[in-house]
Amino acid sequence: MTSQSAEAQIERIVRDQNRPFGLQQLVDLGATTGLKKAQVSKAVDALVAEGKIISKEFGKTKLFIPPQTGLKVLSKEEFDSKKASVKQLQEQCQKEATEVKQLEAELAQLRSALSEEEISRQTAELTKKLSDDESKLRLLKAGTVLITAEERQAVEKRLLTNLEWWRKRRAMFKSIWSVLSESLDGKQSELFEEAGVETDEAAGADMAEAERLLPKKRRM
Repeated sequence: MTSQSAEAQIERIVRDQNRPFGLQQLVDLGATTGLKKAQVSKAVDALVAEGKIISKEFGKTKLFIPPQTGLKVLSKEEFDSKKASVKQLQEQCQKEATEVKQLEAELAQLRSALSEEEISRQTAELTKKLSDDESKLRLLKAGTVLITAEERQAVEKRLLTNLEWWRKRRAMFKSIWSVLSESLDGKQSELFEEAGVETDEAAGADMAEAERLLPKKRRM
């Protein structure tokens, strides 16, 4: 787009609306027709130099307004009529903006919804899980043993072995830490965090809770 075309667009915007504009407002309006910020800024400078728009400074704010010479002076009735028309248009614009937001929210919801293929797959998975759970429930109600004594003993044995290692490693750490911490200042929780020590509590592990899973005769 040529500089003359950019100047013509900016001049038309300022004259048609006949009100003050900040530079950023003109940049935003120009962007709707494909103008870049640099093009708008250059066009504004050229229009001001040519006297086609007027630059006014109010403190640190610079505004650009169209020349008022030769413009028709509105009567009070015409002014009130245009003011009412502007208010009506603003209300309509606000209403449409609200409707656009609602449509955007609906669109976002539709985009996040599952496709028919995904719904079918999840339905099949949930149906299978429900069928499996119902089968297990029927077996439990009938008093059927779902795990053999040998399988239970094997699981208990693995749990007991892991608990023994847990106790040994925890005891080893406590022994080492008691020596190291003698020369360290600060709260234990802060020292643990600084050293990267993960405690049972931080890991959500509870030895007493794990021990309760064992038969009473095998608890230590």
